Amino acid sequence: MDNMEVDDSAKEQETAFSLDILSLINEARNTYGLRHQDYNRYRQYCMKKIYRLRVSLNFTHSKGRFTNFKEITVDILNDIRYLHIALFDAERAWSYAMELKRESLSTGDTRKKHHLINRLKKADKLSTQLEKLCSREAGKAYSALMSGYLLFEKQSFQAALDKFAAARTIYEKLSSAGTPHQETLCQSAIDDIDPNIRYCAYKLRIGTDSVSDVEDLVKTTIKKNKGVGLDLLEAEVESVLAQNRQVKAASITSISWRGHIIPLKNADLAICILKTREASTKLEEALNTNAEEATKMEMFDSLLEAYGDAERFAKNALKEDASEQISADLNYVYNYVSYNYLCRRIQRNLMLVDSLKKQLEAQKSSDDVGFISGKYQDIVKLYDNVLQSLNEISELSEVQNNLPLSQEVEAKIWFFKAWRTLYVASAYAILNKELEAILLYERANEYNLQAKTSLSNLTPDKEDILIISKENVDNLESLLRSHKVKAHAALNFYHSGDDSDITEKMNELGIDEEKSKARNKKDEMPLIEHLNQYPLNLSINNVNLINFPPEFTAIPAKPLFFDIASNYINYPSNLSQRAGHKQGILGFFGGFWGSRRNNSF
Repeated sequence: MDNMEVDDSAKEQETAFSLDILSLINEARNTYGLRHQDYNRYRQYCMKKIYRLRVSLNFTHSKGRFTNFKEITVDILNDIRYLHIALFDAERAWSYAMELKRESLSTGDTRKKHHLINRLKKADKLSTQLEKLCSREAGKAYSALMSGYLLFEKQSFQAALDKFAAARTIYEKLSSAGTPHQETLCQSAIDDIDPNIRYCAYKLRIGTDSVSDVEDLVKTTIKKNKGVGLDLLEAEVESVLAQNRQVKAASITSISWRGHIIPLKNADLAICILKTREASTKLEEALNTNAEEATKMEMFDSLLEAYGDAERFAKNALKEDASEQISADLNYVYNYVSYNYLCRRIQRNLMLVDSLKKQLEAQKSSDDVGFISGKYQDIVKLYDNVLQSLNEISELSEVQNNLPLSQEVEAKIWFFKAWRTLYVASAYAILNKELEAILLYERANEYNLQAKTSLSNLTPDKEDILIISKENVDNLESLLRSHKVKAHAALNFYHSGDDSDITEKMNELGIDEEKSKARNKKDEMPLIEHLNQYPLNLSINNVNLINFPPEFTAIPAKPLFFDIASNYINYPSNLSQRAGHKQGILGFFGGFWGSRRNNSF
């Protein structure tokens, strides 16, 4: 950050000092307690630091009945340690105020409120003195920040907003003009100031007047690495958020589920349901925007916690109310909350299953059998949790009394049983136990057919959290067929007696569903043209065995020559003429009597 020099122009001093305020207080705060929000430890450190500095400068106060307090002025400013005393004196007063604020929030003692305001007044006064000793912008920003804290506690939100905005503006300018380290310190200071600015803006009704602004403040304050003072701001933000929830919950007079509308007369239970709806909205936004997996898991945990609180509250309210009609309404609300809670838990487990599937796809070509088998076992355990949650849903009274809903839950149980059995079979297949895998694939197909039969006469509720469509069942059926074919092929290779690489042969067959989809041309070919590959999407009613009528193809044949010049050629009439020899009478008789000699030998 930009260094601050001593304002010595008024006294015409020639000596100037540099004081990096942000670097000093950032190192001291993180080292001595504020990393863990321990304000008492940091206050003790500041006190001892000031005493050591005063002793080293021989600037201690006199002891006795009449104490002479020595103040730092420009006249005595000949050492940078005097500026350190002024800085850590303000830090000590500020940390003591934050300590009192925490005690006031935890115990509810309002007398500490007056005490902490006095401490902040002292911190404001000392920071103003430091600003006078320093002419650079960092001193002004620090002084404005301390004034903002004081005005914030006095609930003078407009004046506090002006001070916080002034400090933030100075830090923004300094971050753009300093070194990378100084820029980091300034940005950290800005992050600490922003929640206070937004809280003041909310209290002044600047901008939108909705509860989302306060929710954004909560998101800022619940970060893992909290800024200085944000832990104390969080309690005030949560208080405002609770008040807004009470106002909004008053408008929730009934809930609608599965075509039934039930009145909701319990205000506390309405607040719990409102929390679940707010958490559900945030989760759906995270799922639709493809947020990071850690963010989604955090949203799921918050939602499940809200549903858990609502479920416990509804259960306790059901035990306390003795009226028959009220008990019936509360029982319906309890079933509504429990059903959604278990469905969200299933949804979370299925997201973990998808994550494990991606890891398996990344390691698909790996030879690490132990790793792949372990992932299959983890997936099976998650499906066990899914089935356990579905069994708990089937035991709910409203589910048992609603025949379509109970049939839908039963279909989901069959469907996820098929998925679980699929991965049990895959675990056997990776261990070269193809016979067991084939039997398990058949069992999984039976479960899937049961789910298909149960869903055939049902119309799923579009507002349900967990929907299993007929398309999902058909896709699982195709996947089971491909895995079964793969197991059969691997079994044949093992019993063929060939010691060559079986994995390479399996890849050559092209029986994986993903590879089959990638080959669009192969799907259009008749079966006779790719007999070495298993047809994954083969159905009995529509089998493309051969193209009819067959297409014309080129075949080998004897070439034909057409002699079109034969009519224009005069051929010899006898053999001698054809041989090109001229023969007379003597030659004829000599040949007849044998007088012609053959000199060939």
